[in-house]
Amino acid sequence: MKKFRFRLETLLKFRKMQEEQAQIKLAEATDRLRKVQELLNDLQNTLALNLDRLNDEQAGQPTIEKLKTFSYYIDKIKSEIIAQREQVAKATEYRRECLTLLEAAIQQRKLVDNLRKKRLEQYNNELLQEEQKILDELGTQAFMRDKESG
Repeated sequence: MKKFRFRLETLLKFRKMQEEQAQIKLAEATDRLRKVQELLNDLQNTLALNLDRLNDEQAGQPTIEKLKTFSYYIDKIKSEIIAQREQVAKATEYRRECLTLLEAAIQQRKLVDNLRKKRLEQYNNELLQEEQKILDELGTQAFMRDKESG
């Protein structure tokens, strides 16, 4: 019997390649999300630090100019935080899309992989049947020789 050959091997390789590409995209999206979250945390820490500094200034004799400067700076940080939250939301959504694509790629690869396993099992069963047929034939021939000689 000829060697096992899966006719959809090229498709299986293609599906594996798609899965690997989806894994890479997910890793990149996860890294991007981590970076924008870190930036958001940095901005929130900067805001908290400057609010503390403002409170310290208010305990003393602050000038109106100093208070205005703090107020403008704190407003700027707050607007940056709002913009960064939007970036985090976009990065989260993109990561979720990448995860969905990866799950679909895995499912499609598994589908072809399972088909390959079934075909290999079918091939092995046919091979086993053919071997059994040959063994039966040899057994029959040996029996006939013994019967003729005995």
